[in-house]
Amino acid sequence: MKQFWKNKKLTEEERNALLVETCRNVFSTDEGKVVLNMLLTDLHLFEPALTEQDKALNEYAKFLVRGRLGVRDTKDLTDFIAKTAVTGGGE
Repeated sequence: MKQFWKNKKLTEEERNALLVETCRNVFSTDEGKVVLNMLLTDLHLFEPALTEQDKALNEYAKFLVRGRLGVRDTKDLTDFIAKTAVTGGGE
């Protein structure tokens, strides 16, 4: 994999787009789905964030979804979930 983040010829927007594509590719694999699920669970995306620490983690989870996965609205979220859904139920 080329280290696009070091390519000074790319704009920040182009680097971010490539990073989103890379994250989506990684999290679309079976192993990536497991890791993404673990990260979002550890970051309290699916439960109330009661402490200041949990709130900070929750904010990072939202950044991960919006910034790193490029999910900007509910349609993007629905499309991403449909493409990467883990089947077979949760643990």
